[in-house]
Amino acid sequence: MAPTCKGTCIKFKAAGYDGKHRYKNGQKMCPVCSIFLIWDGVRCPCCTVKLRITPRGNKARKEIHDKRNCVWQ
Repeated sequence: MAPTCKGTCIKFKAAGYDGKHRYKNGQKMCPVCSIFLIWDGVRCPCCTVKLRITPRGNKARKEIHDKRNCVWQ
């Protein structure tokens, strides 16, 4: 059965962001609910799908990895 949004993620919705990327401020994206959350967990509190912590675009992803001092290959 496919995961669906139950609507409880609205409580954790991120209001906005400063700077260039939402992910730099610690916001995470739920691909099922299509919403940015401020949440400490790895999974969405609503649909239990794993949250995205990096952008999908290659240039933006490199910028985030450089800021976090990750190894980029």
